[in-house]
Amino acid sequence: MKYQKETGYLVVWALLTCLFFSPVCVKFIVERYDETWLSTLRALLVCGGLSACILLVKNKIAGVVIASLFMVMTLAELVMVNTFHIFMDIDHYLALVTTTAEESRTFAGSNLQALWYIVPVVVLFAGVCVWYVKMPAVPRGFRWKTCGVCLLVALVGVMPVEKTAQIDNFYSFKAEVFKNTLHRPPFNILHLTKIAVRKIHRMNQTNDFAFHSTRTRNFAQKETYVLAIGESVRYANCSLNGIYPRETMPLAGKQNNLVFFHNYYTDGCTTSISVPMIVTRATAEENDLSYTEKSIVQVFKENGFTTVVIKRGLFNQISSAYLYQSVDYTVDVNSDAEVMSAIDSVSALYDKTFIMFQLLGSHFYYGNFPKEFGKWHPNNQSDKDVKSDSLLINSYDNTILYTDYLLNNLMDTLKNRGMAALWYVSDHGQTITATTGWHGTLCNKDEYHVPLFVWYSDEYEQENKEKTAALRQHVREPMNADCIFYTICGMANIQLPPQYRHEDWDISSAAFTPHPRKVLINGEAREVD
Repeated sequence: MKYQKETGYLVVWALLTCLFFSPVCVKFIVERYDETWLSTLRALLVCGGLSACILLVKNKIAGVVIASLFMVMTLAELVMVNTFHIFMDIDHYLALVTTTAEESRTFAGSNLQALWYIVPVVVLFAGVCVWYVKMPAVPRGFRWKTCGVCLLVALVGVMPVEKTAQIDNFYSFKAEVFKNTLHRPPFNILHLTKIAVRKIHRMNQTNDFAFHSTRTRNFAQKETYVLAIGESVRYANCSLNGIYPRETMPLAGKQNNLVFFHNYYTDGCTTSISVPMIVTRATAEENDLSYTEKSIVQVFKENGFTTVVIKRGLFNQISSAYLYQSVDYTVDVNSDAEVMSAIDSVSALYDKTFIMFQLLGSHFYYGNFPKEFGKWHPNNQSDKDVKSDSLLINSYDNTILYTDYLLNNLMDTLKNRGMAALWYVSDHGQTITATTGWHGTLCNKDEYHVPLFVWYSDEYEQENKEKTAALRQHVREPMNADCIFYTICGMANIQLPPQYRHEDWDISSAAFTPHPRKVLINGEAREVD
């Protein structure tokens, strides 16, 4: 046929456009109130322009490589839209590129049925690429004319044409262009990658930093301090709150010297955001401090403690090594149970020890518990084939029950480690439905209201009665992750220089004063109540 080459070229262009456009199309279908006809049409026009530019690349293999990069982001966005009904932001992107292999296997394994649509999309894209590479060359003039028309049409999708748009100058025009293109798939891979690279680069800027902290009191006896960070545990399902009908933490509830705080909020609803603000002085408003200053590890190292980080959870990711770059030792483990075994061994070796770790805990798909801890049925360890609206919540509660067992054993171990204290806090909570669980998208109270408790040994209380009394005095005061760094310093009798000090945020101090609590959501510090 006379125009067979041109027709094939246009079909490839149309298919690529549809593939790149698919996340926006799906979002329009599932969340129509959030995506107007106009914004959806804009996205289609812009995707058409992108496809035309890719097909304009002279080397077809290079064009396929470029298309593949955008396709990877398209697939990720399809998962986000289908599962959570939102587009990916920098928090999700960082979580995606820094997640551990174990977490990835857990998520993928638990969502195979939900991700069935990925396979045909990948097969279609591969078929389009093979067809494009093998098809005869199209006249250059036709390609340039087609591309030119598509780009002109795509410009309509970029332009801020809403009546409400206030375009006062070049900068507001630029902001509207970013909103309509770079902040939406598939172009947001460029924008998010730029931000991620900038953040990761800044993680290595604290090599020469020091707090120059000192101890207000020195003790002859052995001292052991442990910061344990949980994963995805929400306050509502923690029986220590005295409200939840299921005994999810029965063992911890029987421990003497355990102080549970009822009104604690995390500063972020994803691990990559919240954990840095737990272990550093960073807050939702001053998040940069997690990059410009070192973590709590540095404080203990400056005061003669042997510091140990057990590489589990976020601390097992290369991109998070900046949070403990001054640590003396790291320990590799493969399970939460191995974390406890490592602490048992390490805490016996040194006179002054600080240990920090994160558990896998209640990470979705809530399968991180041995079968013997499957108290509530059906659950996804022993009843995987059972279809029930209660399967996920039962499984979730079983993970908390197992965490309770591990933490109880840890506290029993620390009773024989002299002056000892344990801080346990979850990184964030969870939103759980009958069919799935997630965090970092809604950022509701289930996601930022999380458990915090402090346990201390009898030897510690004998030497620090004022501090333990203050802890109990503040159990129902509003507080958030801003307080963790200063509370750990205070309980360890470590004093920061004036420029770093915040005694009114130290929960173990009589001077503690509640302050407005904010959560970092999409890069914005939002006050929550």
